[in-house]
Amino acid sequence: MTVEKLYESDSFLVVNKPFDMYINSDDENEKNTVTCHIASPDSHLSTSSYPLHFVQRLDYSTSGVLCIAKTKGAAARAGRLFEKRETRKYYLAVVRGHVECEVADIEFDVGADPLTAHSLHKMAARTSSASVCSDSRRAHTRLLVLETGYYDNGPVTVLLLKPITGRRHQLRVHCSCIGHTILGDYTYSGRADHAPHRMFLHATRLVLPVPSEPLDIQTPEPFFQDPQFLAKWKSERQFYKYKTKKDLLDTCEILDKPYVIGVKYKMFSCAQTSTVGNV
Repeated sequence: MTVEKLYESDSFLVVNKPFDMYINSDDENEKNTVTCHIASPDSHLSTSSYPLHFVQRLDYSTSGVLCIAKTKGAAARAGRLFEKRETRKYYLAVVRGHVECEVADIEFDVGADPLTAHSLHKMAARTSSASVCSDSRRAHTRLLVLETGYYDNGPVTVLLLKPITGRRHQLRVHCSCIGHTILGDYTYSGRADHAPHRMFLHATRLVLPVPSEPLDIQTPEPFFQDPQFLAKWKSERQFYKYKTKKDLLDTCEILDKPYVIGVKYKMFSCAQTSTVGNV
């Protein structure tokens, strides 16, 4: 797979990371990394002659927009924006099942799964006072239902996801804990969802308001350009257009609103799980 460059300046490099690729690796024999495709294999190390600074992370299975700083100063500027939650990130996902609401907020805390806490391999959501997860922290995801359909004859839903916070595996954990695991997510499906050729989670847009160099980077929609997906896909109902750049920008604006008039809304949190019609 190739790593497409979406934007480059003296301060930043933004790429479209393929699915099933590491960002970097300390193993010199591991060549399936973003760094090996765009720079020297050791470029993620401070000892490199031309070090790169990853200001965000994407899982091995997740594709999409990945921002890399080319200087320490640029990394610090971007890092402050992430810390203050002044960035905006949008993901496309295909999840198992038909999501009943149209807009939802998921506010379950996320922490390490006690069974894998020693390796940090898997995370868990605190969905009730009885839930057990280590060092859980507040986590908040907003979702908008874009389209319902069927994949390989099983019901699925296309979502636009916006993580308000940035916890490890947050989107995967939140989707799983509300009963709609991301299609192809082997880990959070209990190792059951192994048939799809990829995990259907894609970072489609990143807004990084650096004062001297504001970035708003978007990738093309990836799933409906994939012949392997299309061969098993059947649409049922489309709620919002999202397959062109302009349509996606318009849809992001809808998700940014605290309330969306006339849609079925649901809140998921430890305090309550409630549904409100026609908000």
